[in-house]
Amino acid sequence: MKRYSLFVQLVVYVALTMLLLLGIVGASYYHTSSTVIRETTEQSTQNTISQSGQFVQSYLEKLKETTKSLATNELVKGYAEDSTAEHEESLRKLLDTILSTDRDLVSAVLVTKSGHLVATDEAISMKTSSDMMKEAWYQAAIQEHAMPVLTPARQNLSESSDKWVVSITQEVVDSKGDNLGVIRLDIAYDSLSRYLDSLQLGKDGFTFIINSKHEFVYHPKKSVYSSSQEMKALEPYILTPNGYVNDDTSYVYQYQIPQSDWLIIGVASMENLHQLQKQIFMSFLGTGLVVLGICLLGIWFILRHWIKPLRDLQETILAIGNGNASLRASEQGAPELVDLAHQFNRMLDQIDKLMRTVKEEEQNVRKYELQALSSQINPHFLYNTLDTIVWMAEFNNSAKVVEVTKSLAKYFRLALNQGNEQIVLKDEIDHVRQYLFIQKQRYGDKLAYEIEEDARFDSFQLPKLVLQPLVENAIYHGIKEIKGQGLVRVSVAERKEFLVVSIHDNGSGFTAHDTTENLLVKLGGVGLKNVDQRLRLQFGSAYHMDIDSKQGSHTIISLFFPKR
Repeated sequence: MKRYSLFVQLVVYVALTMLLLLGIVGASYYHTSSTVIRETTEQSTQNTISQSGQFVQSYLEKLKETTKSLATNELVKGYAEDSTAEHEESLRKLLDTILSTDRDLVSAVLVTKSGHLVATDEAISMKTSSDMMKEAWYQAAIQEHAMPVLTPARQNLSESSDKWVVSITQEVVDSKGDNLGVIRLDIAYDSLSRYLDSLQLGKDGFTFIINSKHEFVYHPKKSVYSSSQEMKALEPYILTPNGYVNDDTSYVYQYQIPQSDWLIIGVASMENLHQLQKQIFMSFLGTGLVVLGICLLGIWFILRHWIKPLRDLQETILAIGNGNASLRASEQGAPELVDLAHQFNRMLDQIDKLMRTVKEEEQNVRKYELQALSSQINPHFLYNTLDTIVWMAEFNNSAKVVEVTKSLAKYFRLALNQGNEQIVLKDEIDHVRQYLFIQKQRYGDKLAYEIEEDARFDSFQLPKLVLQPLVENAIYHGIKEIKGQGLVRVSVAERKEFLVVSIHDNGSGFTAHDTTENLLVKLGGVGLKNVDQRLRLQFGSAYHMDIDSKQGSHTIISLFFPKR
């Protein structure tokens, strides 16, 4: 495999790094810019549609207020109650006056309960009778409760027209609330259409309005008011309250016009966003390539200036690697290289000393590892447990066999701890629990045990297999020597800055007048001493072990772990 010089590798590395950084910055800038533009487009669309909705709302409110005022006008009520020619003339003058004051109003119609009709547009005809309450369209007009309705400008309830108006119908009632008639005002649809047609929502953007029955109220294509095919084509926009459709090429925003069943839907095309994104990408790409070229040229010359001291250092390292340990690097070149060579020389001066120290530490580590492994699996404990299981099986105590076998399996799983030397306190105590459960099956009523945990310290880290040897010692050197029931208690408590784990037994005890190290040897030999040494190695001088024992009474071994 071909090896490239350090100079070439550094140039390539720097080039790739700069290219990566430029890519990251460019991607971030591109994403940020696109996001800002997208959010601006979304906000602009929302503002446009909201303002349009408010315009339409005011457009309708004007018609509603006029209709309401007419419905309560005395001339209107007078004609509805007494449809004489005199009243009709006064009513026509009133309606003509109202239409002349508002250019958007195109017609006004009053139909009385008795079937009389007064309209400003003579072309308007409606089906009437002497009792209008029996007419379906009359009842429907009353039930509309002044809601806006898109209708043909000239109709007889069965014919259609190419010209449309927005109509609002209001019931005319007497002082008792009884129906007198129905008045309808029509606003020119062209005013609404011109305003909505002028909205700017991108090259291919558009606006349309539907009612609660999903019927068109407005659409740029004027011929689709009853087109089910066009309605089906617009379903994706109707089903998307606020979001993107057509692979993010269109943004949809919907606005419910208050006090009506009209929903205005704006569809903004995003082609401008895509064009801007392309321009930003090309602009940054060109600028990035120019900057990259200039930087690489400068780096080329700088690295050439640094390369000679580096090559000298390389030769020195290779020579030392071949066995010339007395050789030292030349301290010259850039300040960073001088410092590097100086530190390298200091490192060489300490290697022999460090090697000797490492060898000694490795020997100690191997020793403790062997001791730890030996404490993991006690063959006598295993043999006795298996004998107990066999004994239970012979007596057909299958439930106990299962319990002890499960406990033994969990005991060894916790002991192995997936090869990790560290274990949490909860699992270490659970390991002791399995051990005591198994021993309980052997000793029966001779052995009782209690375990008191503190959930706050369940995750406390400590070396594995440090509690089981202490519990084992309590059984074999404590309660095994007494008559009557023995008790082993494992407890976890907090004492100021220490976490204290105690192993108590009510065994034979002894007189504790010696150092902890000597007492450990008396109690359990090398095993307990090994536990103490392992804990000191991890926790330092802040850790200590306390032994309290009384001849013929008890023995308590307490481990004081610093909480911090």
